[in-house]
Amino acid sequence: MIEHERAEYARALEGTGVTLAFASSLDESLPWETPSALLAGIDAVIIGGSGEFDFDGGRELTDEARRISRGILERLTPLIRHVKAETIPMLGICYGHQIIAEAHGVRVVNDPAQNKVGTALVRLTHEGAEDPLFTGLPASFSAQYGHKDSLSSLPAGATLLASGDRCRFSALRYGPTLYTVQFHPELTAEDVIYKLANSPGYLPEGVEPESIVGESPEASTILSRFVKQFS
Repeated sequence: MIEHERAEYARALEGTGVTLAFASSLDESLPWETPSALLAGIDAVIIGGSGEFDFDGGRELTDEARRISRGILERLTPLIRHVKAETIPMLGICYGHQIIAEAHGVRVVNDPAQNKVGTALVRLTHEGAEDPLFTGLPASFSAQYGHKDSLSSLPAGATLLASGDRCRFSALRYGPTLYTVQFHPELTAEDVIYKLANSPGYLPEGVEPESIVGESPEASTILSRFVKQFS
């Protein structure tokens, strides 16, 4: 699954001139406490999603996936603070969206009213429609979702750029160079169907993936837009 996800980002950024370097947030040998060393030679950061770990996920408090999430948050918080202070471009996606919110003091919870899987509409706010990352996109567009947890509130200092019927905080901006999205701009419909077949617990019982998944051409431009904005 890790190899599959890395290939998705490589495909989504193909033709942008970007050279990708991947690091695992589970690798405790990396210099997480000295972000400047970790980011030597790096121009921008993406914190991607994960279907394996949850901050809540409806799991027991002692569940290993929740414990690991707390460890990931502890490792990544110095990096997030450094990136924000130094105005280094950063994009958090799905689980990355949640990690960055937790680093800003917002609880991520299992909220049945917000969690969803499949393709759903994203609606830009007034601020979102005027933001460079979304300028020129329709007022609403389809995006790929797959999350059990959601932000419980808007983080202090964050601007709401997009929301949806079942996702209040679909896109945020923290200052001029730090963005997060709850949806997956790196995924195609085919990718989502593959993931649903290989990620237990996400697909509702008795539902076929093809019935809830469609194309998302506008959302698929967001990664290349992010690169162009900060090139």
